[in-house]
Amino acid sequence: MNIAIVTDTYFPDINGVTSSIFTLAESLRVRGHNVYVFTVSEPKEILRQVKADPCVYRFPSVPLFFLKPHRAVLPFSVRLIRMMRKLKIDIIHTQSEFFMGFVGLYVGYSMHIPIIHTYHTMLEDYTHYIAGGKLATPKMARKFSEAFCNLTNSVIVPTQKVEKSLISYDVKRPIYVIPTGINLEPFRSNRYSDAEILKLKQKLGIDPKHRLILCLGRVAREKSIDIVISNLSQLVDRMPDIRLLIVGTGPAMDELQELSEKLGVSKYVYFAGPAPYSEIAKYYRLGDLFMSCSVTETQGLTYYEAMASGLPVVARFDDSISSLLIDNHNCRLFRDGKEIPDIVESMLSDPEVARQYSRMALESVEIYSASTFAERVEEAYRNTIDRTRLKRTIRKQEVLRVPASKVFQKIKLVSPAHIIRRHTVD
Repeated sequence: MNIAIVTDTYFPDINGVTSSIFTLAESLRVRGHNVYVFTVSEPKEILRQVKADPCVYRFPSVPLFFLKPHRAVLPFSVRLIRMMRKLKIDIIHTQSEFFMGFVGLYVGYSMHIPIIHTYHTMLEDYTHYIAGGKLATPKMARKFSEAFCNLTNSVIVPTQKVEKSLISYDVKRPIYVIPTGINLEPFRSNRYSDAEILKLKQKLGIDPKHRLILCLGRVAREKSIDIVISNLSQLVDRMPDIRLLIVGTGPAMDELQELSEKLGVSKYVYFAGPAPYSEIAKYYRLGDLFMSCSVTETQGLTYYEAMASGLPVVARFDDSISSLLIDNHNCRLFRDGKEIPDIVESMLSDPEVARQYSRMALESVEIYSASTFAERVEEAYRNTIDRTRLKRTIRKQEVLRVPASKVFQKIKLVSPAHIIRRHTVD
């Protein structure tokens, strides 16, 4: 197949959507498909940091002043249509409900190419980013999501929680629940030596004697990292060598630094900043335990990565992770942040307990390999293409079956004269 992935975010942006697209594209190519990524442009100085890829096409865009660092594609020409026609695209896979997403819809409808969409983000949980929630409400986000998804031929979602939400929005299209896969190999424990990890700790100013609770990912309000910081003093009282390591950047960084100062725990927190994607697996090796307090995840890629790295996992209870994380089996789950000190102490105070959670995490994540992910998405592509072709064939046959006399009758019924007469009688 010739596949077009259309997205508003791609490298050099580092986030779950970018990782998902990259993993999918690479894995589909291994399976013999041609995959092309269509995305927005970036400033030249930023693009120099990214390895050139002939299968990535970028279109002129401008930064969004109200939603940094995101960009909006400029009104596009027929260039994209010509390109897709030249590449003989079989299916368009949109990965955004916004600017490039509408570009994908336009091209799909114009060229009669089937469109499948991955709904990555529960938009109703993120309306506070748009003018502080004054321009968009959760209800508006739900209606918008419903409208966009119903314009496509099929929808892919990462969890059953998202599937249930889209059904409640009244999305009528076929929905495929396909958890995002990851390439497990970079996260294997034997990829990096102890000396390399020690060198990275020294670079970040981390005392090797400290045991680290790792929070890795976008530093945003919905990630609820403040819950960990709020319970950190109790943790340190019980385990004096415990520290919190925050890897990543985002809009809540200043807020979290201020909170740690206010609570008097700033000396127990390492703010490492963003990690290069090529070295992300090495950063997981810094932690003794991975923690996430978010309840807005749809993909949960950081859970997969942490588990593939052999880290014991502590997470906040949420339906979106119920198929991956099982309490007291491959992780520990909490509902209230006050439970965190007890849970962390029970997991790290006994090395054998920590090793057991590590082993179970590694076993659980094996089924989320990139190859399995690509195989399931490929099946969704084929089903979407076959179903779309069948519908077109049926429509053509229905048109051919209509007798000429009935066609003329229908034309007559909607003729201007008929409309005038009808309104006159009324």
